[in-house]
Amino acid sequence: MKAPGISLAIAVVAAILCVFASDAAASGAPLAPTLLARITQPRDELALLGQSSGPFGLSRRSRASELKFTNQDGYQFTVVAFGQVIALSVSNGREGLSDKAVGRSSITTYLAHGKATSTSIRASFGDRGRIDLHFRPSGREVHASRHAGCRRPSSSTIAQLGLFVGELRFRGEGGYTSAEAHRVHGGTVNLAALVSCRPGGKLPGLAESSAQRPDSTSPAVQTHPSNGPKRTSLLASFKLPLSRTVFGVRTGGTGSARFLAAEEASEGRIGIIRLASVSAPQSAFTFDDALANAAVAPPTPFSGKGVFQQGTGVAESWTGSLAVSFLGAPGVPLTGSLFRTRLAQSW
Repeated sequence: MKAPGISLAIAVVAAILCVFASDAAASGAPLAPTLLARITQPRDELALLGQSSGPFGLSRRSRASELKFTNQDGYQFTVVAFGQVIALSVSNGREGLSDKAVGRSSITTYLAHGKATSTSIRASFGDRGRIDLHFRPSGREVHASRHAGCRRPSSSTIAQLGLFVGELRFRGEGGYTSAEAHRVHGGTVNLAALVSCRPGGKLPGLAESSAQRPDSTSPAVQTHPSNGPKRTSLLASFKLPLSRTVFGVRTGGTGSARFLAAEEASEGRIGIIRLASVSAPQSAFTFDDALANAAVAPPTPFSGKGVFQQGTGVAESWTGSLAVSFLGAPGVPLTGSLFRTRLAQSW
């Protein structure tokens, strides 16, 4: 069995937030606009890395299963399963996706080949753990109604809510967190019904030809001048046969800068993608008018400083002590001669 493809890993991160608000049984059924908003939320960050948000191997006939819980140590666990792809994500609830005050997020996703049906999820994550769960519908459903936020109401069922029963065991690298669960609230979502009830909204990768998708290797390029503030971005990427590390920062003249780092890797039969991002004042990303020199000094979960210099001709350097601490992988270097670096500005 081969490890899940790295190109799939980035896209599954977009899928991880696509199904339900946390603890749907307690907070009520999620509405259609919420589901679509959670699908499209990661697009800006993926674009910052020069990555397309799709496809992630789903078809309009697909059903995705999702469950989510918070562990006693404060880490949030999310499982998204569709077909043979099982994604288990861990985020730090204290400095993770919920830390909106400083725009900080930190999440690590583990992908394994397994089997997901409308009634069960099974997968092995090697030494890190396993999932063997069965879905018990509660009878609660989310229908494609105007009350659910559907612009095109119908008799379709968008989602079924219920309880996953069985075993979920996980232990992170170095023991940064561990979990064992036997009863978790979650459900399944009908992707075709969700898209159909929200005209104008579409899932990444659904009915999308290669001609419609942006180049996944470089950021989008404007074809006409913009009347708004110029956006300046720096992108540094280091790629090996089974891994890739990327750092990006972008500012749009709003007085703040958005920093993002990602690491993708294959380890045996599983794939791992780590993401960390934070917003900071514009002063954390400085550059000259000629775009020949730049410096970054982002806050936690980053540390140190990165310095870019264009040099003579096409020569360039990307040096400094800049590093990032992902969940499960602290102190990952983000500078060095092996990184390909680009400093660009919209026009």
